[in-house]
Amino acid sequence: MRTFSLLFAAIALVMLAMFLIYVIRGPVDPLIAAGLFVSFAACLVPAFFLLKPFEPPEGLKRRREEARREREERERRRGSSGEPRDPGS
Repeated sequence: MRTFSLLFAAIALVMLAMFLIYVIRGPVDPLIAAGLFVSFAACLVPAFFLLKPFEPPEGLKRRREEARREREERERRRGSSGEPRDPGS
């Protein structure tokens, strides 16, 4: 998710640069300036939304711990069963 957030942020930065260059360079058509600014805002909102965690940190930590315990349990069972491990995995 962080990759998509950074992509949206980069696009928003480009749109902001285009808006500022357009406004600074000379006569401004309000419709075009508004369109550039709305495009900037439309790219910035998803970037912030994707950066925000979807669950509280405690829940994320608990889920990671459970996954780690499951992995360790599988490794113990696989190691104790005496089956040779596949070298490709």
